[in-house]
Parts: sequence; structure tokens; C-alpha cells
Amino acid sequence: MADSATTSQSGAVAPLRLSENRRYLVDATGQPFFFLADTAWSIVWKGQPDQWAAYLDRRKAQGFSVVQVDTLPWTWGAPDADGNVAFYDGDPERPNEAYFQRYDRFVEMAAERGLFTCLMLIWGGPRPHLSAVHFSTEQAARHVAWLVRRYTRFPVLWSLSGDAPYDEEPEKWDAVGRAVEAADPNGHPTTNHLMTQRGWRFLHHDASWHDFHMIQTGHYGWARPNVADTALAYYRAEPVKAYVNGEPWYEGHPDMTDRPRLGPLFTAEHARYAFWVSVLSGATMGHTYGSQGIWNWKRPGDSEEFLAGPQIGETWDVGLKRAGGEHCGIGARKLRTLPWYELRPAPERVRAASGETLRVRQPACGLIEGSLWLVYCPDGSGAVELLGLNGDSWQAAWFDPRTGAEQSAGAVTPPENGVWPAPARPSAEDWVLILTR
Repeated sequence: MADSATTSQSGAVAPLRLSENRRYLVDATGQPFFFLADTAWSIVWKGQPDQWAAYLDRRKAQGFSVVQVDTLPWTWGAPDADGNVAFYDGDPERPNEAYFQRYDRFVEMAAERGLFTCLMLIWGGPRPHLSAVHFSTEQAARHVAWLVRRYTRFPVLWSLSGDAPYDEEPEKWDAVGRAVEAADPNGHPTTNHLMTQRGWRFLHHDASWHDFHMIQTGHYGWARPNVADTALAYYRAEPVKAYVNGEPWYEGHPDMTDRPRLGPLFTAEHARYAFWVSVLSGATMGHTYGSQGIWNWKRPGDSEEFLAGPQIGETWDVGLKRAGGEHCGIGARKLRTLPWYELRPAPERVRAASGETLRVRQPACGLIEGSLWLVYCPDGSGAVELLGLNGDSWQAAWFDPRTGAEQSAGAVTPPENGVWPAPARPSAEDWVLILTR
């Protein structure tokens, strides 16, 4: 597996690059790099090194390749776990070395395990309790340049910020992006994590500093169609630019559709659905997983007040054991055995056989014409049909996205009309149908 960091003779980490077709990332040797990230936004300022080690070891063993981390606290001015504030007297021109030394250590620990860290440089946009509003455009540009110079020697990716309406301040964030580009001699890939409500705006699409889209589909039960539709829309956008769903449902997080009233918790099935539907619908760069307790690094005794915390739910060590993280790792390990980077989303080539499946349970299809079909059949989607299947010598198999086990479904003889009814899946749960030549 080529998903690891290497160091050049100069001591700087050889960064990831965009592929020639700009659909995915490649490593220093030019090998495709499957981006499987986890949202651990608050791990550094709230956690401790022994916790970081346990977390990083587990995610590395599961097949993750990236950790998404916020460099500043969720709430402006909050101290870290050792009592350090990020800036003296709340002045963004006076960073506290003790605070950022903890980030040095975390990024080093991730690098030692071959993991990349996607650093969110200034979180929040124009939201009063978050960090970014406290920086003028000039201060933000200087601060991100300082961070880039500090961390460019490590295996990293950059995100200017996260979870904010950047279209309300386009000049500010474009200036920040240009500052990152100018300060980084290694050219690490750069993005800006866009919030759910702005997911259809293709912000920064033409910016030279912006290398890939990181969109979130969010923590709402109604987001199932968006998981497929946003990936497909960004895949079809011109000019071509890589895309990743950087924040789908957090496993164990409550449905926020009727906020402030909290709905049922999202499950491992939601995590599998987000992974497979995203990748097969156009997120050829990879995918990001998230878990309640991990994203907010909840510790024993943290507040249970959701709107003030937000710290509701289990602690980080419980979140680390949730099944969805393992299932996403299983999916990534399987895809790395296949030419996943050549997949083309093909929603027009698969349909529910009955024609009655709800829109939110439609199967997802990615294919390499003439050599590979991958079809994710969601829980509750019923039987499926493949359209336009032709040629001979196809073999079908069912892949279990919970265990990684594979069951042969035999040889495939496409009908003359090209409509092939897939055999019954091994159980009513979600499965992945794989056709190979």
C-alpha cells in the first residue's frame, strides 16, 4: 500500500499531489493515494499524547490515511488540556509557543505512523464564538503563513477553515488562500471545508490556490440524496477538480433535522452508506468518516449541553470503538486492491428492479467500462438491475461491507437487451456487488 509519507533529501516531506487528471491524489512515487480521513477536530487541544497514540494506532491499523484536525479551539480563547491559550491576551498577532508545540508533537506522531494531517488553519468564518471572526484579513493571512512555514516539513494538507459561510467574505478567504500558496514551498494540497448549506455553490472552484473540494453533507436525516447528488455534481463540474465529502453524518450523533430537538442517533449503516455512495457517485479522491466523541474529543465530565458544548454523547474512547470506522476501513482496503481511481459514476446504469424504491435508497454505481462494476445496494433497496451490461467473461461477487468477506455470485451472461437482473443478495442488509472481467 502506497499511502504513506516520504521525506526528500532536503528534509521536507514529499507532499501529495493531484493526479494528472485532477480527480485524486498521488504520493511522492506517483502512486494513487486513497484519502480515508477521520474528523478528529479537537483531539490536540483537548487530548493528551497517550490518547493520541491510542487513537492514531487504531486508525492506522484500520486503513485510514488522513486525520482532519483543527489548529484552534472550538470556542475562541478556550485553553488546551494543559492550560495553554492559543494567543496571549486574545491577540492573534501573539501566538503562544507552548500551545502550538502540542500540535508539533501530534503531527510528528501521525507522521511516524505514515498518516497525513489535514490542518484546519482558522476555524469558523463570520460566526461570533469561533476563531476566524477575531482575525482581520491581514492578520489571518499572516497567521496562516506562519502555520504553513511551521508545518510544511510534515505530511500535511491544508484547509483554510471549516464549517462557515465563506461566500459572505469571499475577498478575505481568497486572500488567506493566496497566503497559504505563497508561504508553502512544498505545495501541499489546499482546500476550504464548506458547510452543508453552501454545498451547491462551488466556492473557490476557479481559485489557483484551491486544489480540491471538501464539502460536508451534514448531520441531517434528509441528507441521503445529497450524499450522491453533491458528489456527482462536483464530478461533472468544469474544470475538473477533486472532491471529498469531508463531513457526512457522525456515527453516534443525533439527527439535527428538528434542532434544537435532537433526533435518533446515526448508525454504522449511515457511515457505510456515506462511504460507498460518495465514492461511487464521484468522490474519486476518497472519503471522510466521523464519530461522536471523536470529532469533539469528549472527555469524562465534559458538558452534556449540546448547544453550548457541543459535547453530547459518549466519550472519545467509546467513539473510537464504533463499528462504522472499521467498516470504512474495510471499504478502503478493498478499494485499494482495485483501480478505484479510474471509476466513473454511472447512476444511469443501475436501478431498483421493482421501480418502487424510495429515492433515498437508490443503489449507487461506479464503473470502468468493460472491466469493472461496483454497485452499492443500500439496506432496504431491494433487487437491482444493471443496464448496458455487455460482453462475456464477467464474474459476479457479493462483498460484505461489514466484514470484508466476499461470496461468489457466479458467471454472468448478459441478456441481449443489456439489462441484467442481479442475483439476490446474501441478506437484506447493504451489500456491494462487484463484477469483474
